[in-house]
Amino acid sequence: MITRFVIFAFFIGLLTFPVIASAVIWTRDKGIRMNWWKWTLVAVWYFLLLFFILLDFTFIGEGEPAAGWKGLLFQLLIMIILGVGLSRIIFAKR
Repeated sequence: MITRFVIFAFFIGLLTFPVIASAVIWTRDKGIRMNWWKWTLVAVWYFLLLFFILLDFTFIGEGEPAAGWKGLLFQLLIMIILGVGLSRIIFAKR
């Protein structure tokens, strides 16, 4: 059964390739040196972000909006902290 959530998840999946391709082009244009473990950290952060978004909207769609919005707020804080740490690793001058 195709629901609005399935369509939402489909479009998120469709946007994943342009996000990855744009990230590669952006890092080359900015001259940022990326090796395999930095790309792995970026990929883990991105897929964790997608997982949290889809998880929380699943809660909201299943009739638990309070849990979904609280989870989204808490996970947003986690993703901001992880994103700041990731940016410090990526932009470190060594």
